[in-house]
Amino acid sequence: MEPQNQKISTWCFILGRETLLSAAELKAVFEMENIAIERMTSNKNLFVETHNKIDAVKMINQLGGTIKICEKIECGNSKLEIGNFLCSHIADGKIIFSVSGDIDNKFGLEIKKLVKNLGRSVRFVEPKNTATIIHNHLVEKGADLNILPEGVFLTRAIQPIESFGKRDFGRPGRDDLSGMLPPKLAMIMVNLARVPREAVILDPFCGSGTILTEAMLLGYGNLIGTDSSEKAIEDTKKNMAWMKQNFQFSIFNFSPYGRSPVGRKSNLNFQFYKLDATKLNEKLRPESVDCIITEPYLGKPLNGKESLEELNSQARELKNLYLSAFKQFSKILKKDGAIVFIIPRFKLRDQWVAVNCRKEIENLGFAVEKMWDQHEFLLYHRPQQFVGREIWKFIKQSSS
Repeated sequence: MEPQNQKISTWCFILGRETLLSAAELKAVFEMENIAIERMTSNKNLFVETHNKIDAVKMINQLGGTIKICEKIECGNSKLEIGNFLCSHIADGKIIFSVSGDIDNKFGLEIKKLVKNLGRSVRFVEPKNTATIIHNHLVEKGADLNILPEGVFLTRAIQPIESFGKRDFGRPGRDDLSGMLPPKLAMIMVNLARVPREAVILDPFCGSGTILTEAMLLGYGNLIGTDSSEKAIEDTKKNMAWMKQNFQFSIFNFSPYGRSPVGRKSNLNFQFYKLDATKLNEKLRPESVDCIITEPYLGKPLNGKESLEELNSQARELKNLYLSAFKQFSKILKKDGAIVFIIPRFKLRDQWVAVNCRKEIENLGFAVEKMWDQHEFLLYHRPQQFVGREIWKFIKQSSS
C-alpha cells in the first residue's frame, strides 16, 4: 500500500451503459488490489479520492465496464484557463485536443480560437466516440479533456475497444445461433468474483469459453470448463489456444499495482470435460473448486412474439435446471466459495417475466452477496433485446 502521507489524487471513471454494474466491478477491483479509498461518489460516473498511485493504462485492461480513466488536474473550467493549460502542457508542436462533458457544442471550437490567438498551431477533434480519441492518439498526447461539475479531468487511459472487438468477433470458436456472452461482461463477472489469482475457477456452462479466456487474460491459471455439448468444449479449446497466439500475456500472480508477487509464474492447469452441469460430481472432487463463474443456458432464443404462458413455462424449466446445478455446486465448491451467476428475465411488452429461484438457492445453503449498495443483483440489458441478464453473487455457507 502507498504511504498515507502521499497527496490525495482524484480520479473519474467514466462508466459504460450499465453504470451500477460497472461501479460494482470497480469497487471489487479496488478491494481486491487493496487500494485505499478516501471517498467514493457515483452518479453516471464514479469519482474516487485515494492516496494510492493508480496505473491507469494497466488498470483499464483489467476492467470490462469502464470507458475512460481520468485524473483531476489543477485547471479551472473556463475556456481561457483550459487554453492556457493546453499551451503549457503541450510545450512543442501542434496542439491536437478534444473536450467533452458538460459543455455546449461550440466549447471546443472557442478554445481552439483562443489557443490560435496565443500563437500556437492547433486542431480540435470532436470526440464523437471512443474510436475517434484512440485513432487520434489523444490519450498518449495528454490532450483529451473532460469538463465536469467536479472539475477538469485529463484522460489517462481509454477502453481498448479494438482488443475487445477482436476477442468478440475474431475468435475461431463461435456459436451465433445460441448467442455469445460479450467479453466485456465476462471480464466484469470475473472481477466481481473477487478471488485470488491462484483460485480454481469453474465455468460449468462454458459455451465457447468466453469467461475462461477473459479469466486467463486477467492472470488466472487454474481453470475448468465443462459443458454438455462436445462442440462447446472444442470451441473453448480452440479459443483458448487462439488467445495464446494472438494476445501478449502471461499467467502470473499479477497485480497492476505491484502489491502482489510479480514474476512468479503460476502452475497452468486447464481442464475441460464434456459434462452436464447437473452431474459435476462425476468428474470433480468434493470441495475442489474455489469459485464458479458462469452464464448458464438462458432458454430458447426469443423473437418478442411469445405469450405469457410460453415465457412462464420456460422460466419454470430453467428454474429446475438451475436448482439441479446448484445442488451440484454445493458439493464441489469449497466453504465460503463464490458463485457469480446469470439468471435471465424475459421481456413481454412493458413487463418482465423472471426466473424466481433465489429462495430455493438460499435453502440449498447459499447466501446472496449484495452487488452494489442494497442491490441484490444488477441487470445487464440492451433495449432491443428480449432477454435481460440478472448478475447475482452467491456465497456457499459453512453448513451447506
